[in-house]
Amino acid sequence: MFLPIAIYVFPFGIYPILVERRLRKSGISVSAICTGASWDEGRVSEFFKFKTLDGYRSSYRSPLADGRISHDGEEVRIIYDPKSPHGRARTEMELFGGKSQARRDLRGGIIVLVVMNVMIAPFAVFYIL
Repeated sequence: MFLPIAIYVFPFGIYPILVERRLRKSGISVSAICTGASWDEGRVSEFFKFKTLDGYRSSYRSPLADGRISHDGEEVRIIYDPKSPHGRARTEMELFGGKSQARRDLRGGIIVLVVMNVMIAPFAVFYIL
């Protein structure tokens, strides 16, 4: 029972928090341009293009959020991991500007885990007896 929920919680809760921690510790800040956005069920994900300090061109797509960080063509600051610029990047607003989506996801996963265990516990007692 615990393993399937743990498999859900790690990629959607703990891993993004570890990425944010790494970016705060060793990330490099550069300018990026917002190149567009996509909407899904009233939430928005934005696309950014940036150059690393080495001159490598990379892009970043923000996770779904309630509102936009910037408008098309607007310049924002991106913090990226020099070891994986395409895989690990966030806008400064995402890292330092409010509640973390990763922390919200982790909290939701833990709540689901607790609720499921509370719901199953009475049946487990009857099964054992």
